[in-house]
Amino acid sequence: MFHDSAARLLVPAIRNTLQKRCQSVVPGPPRVHVSKAEKLVLGGGMCASLLVIPAWVLYHIREYKSGN
Repeated sequence: MFHDSAARLLVPAIRNTLQKRCQSVVPGPPRVHVSKAEKLVLGGGMCASLLVIPAWVLYHIREYKSGN
């Protein structure tokens, strides 16, 4: 019984959400300009976050090999 009522309530909500999210892509200049400094900071942060775990493993490789 609950399943049927939940389905009746959720289906229209999901359908309306999907219809609102449909957008077309139009080529052209970006709407919001992002400065080069901001791109540099964000790119550096992404690169650093990707390299943290491999750097940690390489730094502690002797501990991993010794089994202690």
